[in-house]
Amino acid sequence: MRLRPALILAAPAGVLVGHAIGYLAAPGPAGAAAVHHGYLALVLAVAVPLGVMAVGWAATAGAVSDPRRGPVHRAVPVGPLLLAQWLLFTAQEMVEHAVAGHGAGAALQSPALWCGLAAQIVTAVAVVAIIRASAATGARLVLIFGGPPLVVPRLLRWFRPRPSVSPQLSLVVACPSRGPPPAALV
Repeated sequence: MRLRPALILAAPAGVLVGHAIGYLAAPGPAGAAAVHHGYLALVLAVAVPLGVMAVGWAATAGAVSDPRRGPVHRAVPVGPLLLAQWLLFTAQEMVEHAVAGHGAGAALQSPALWCGLAAQIVTAVAVVAIIRASAATGARLVLIFGGPPLVVPRLLRWFRPRPSVSPQLSLVVACPSRGPPPAALV
């Protein structure tokens, strides 16, 4: 089961939530860089759909996995996600301070940076927990509704036209109750 793409999709949402927590937890005034947060509405518009896609990816990965191979959570590492969130958040803070006219030294002395880095730990663990829960839910849904786990190649075989049938008739053969009779197409 491949859940790393789900983590990649969820990383921007984790950074955004950690950014908000960091600024809320920072002691004293958030600083002049906090004024330059007008772009966060655009980031939110991108991060939320990516987060929803991450949950869907994880649920689908859980549905196509084999539940006999072990628990779903073993394939979801926290470390790489946390490192990615730390790098994204630090770059974000450096750019914010640069736009505010401060140097890197001012960014490194900002309490919001250090609180935000600590908040990234919390959000990375939360993101991994959500991804694990989504994958486990997908696997359980397949078991609840019966049948073996989904096998994508088996599903795709149904859509291939048969060699004895012309390509124009493959849709009619696949759905005989729709469309004109096959004799009318010849």
